[in-house]
Amino acid sequence: MNTAGRQTKKSRQQAQKSGFYAAAEAAGLSPAKGKSAVKGQYQAGITCRADWTFTDSVDVDLAYTAAEPESARWDYGLGLNAGPLGELAVWVEPHPASSAREVAKVIAKLDWLEAKLALAKYKGLRALTDKAAAAGVRRFHWLAMTGGMRIRPGSKEAALLNSRGLHLPRRYLEL
Repeated sequence: MNTAGRQTKKSRQQAQKSGFYAAAEAAGLSPAKGKSAVKGQYQAGITCRADWTFTDSVDVDLAYTAAEPESARWDYGLGLNAGPLGELAVWVEPHPASSAREVAKVIAKLDWLEAKLALAKYKGLRALTDKAAAAGVRRFHWLAMTGGMRIRPGSKEAALLNSRGLHLPRRYLEL
């Protein structure tokens, strides 16, 4: 293949990358197609509206396990093609909701994620996350597919979650 052919092929590959994919790479993360970065046991619990699609995803927890083994790390980021809204980023944390004590753990993970999103190398992911907020799409989600749900609506824990941009934990998410 000649040089022009290689450049054309490379240009096509770059053009096929989503904004989320490019932003994740710029942040030093390893994006995966669709929601495939999400562990299989959680994938069925995360869907999106019929007119939206998952573009790419990242396992943020896995990316930082070695470098930050003691940190409370958030798990997943998802790129969404949200139709007329364009591409957005949302973040999902699978975590038990079996007691009110779990709220503090999820908030610590959210603090960690927000600190990452504030870094210069996360600029693109932050922009896609901010775009979700501007479009009225909740950015952060707590997925609790197993165990009891002990955090109740109207509780102080529910109010704390809401103040940080999180719903009560959900067994299934439709983004």
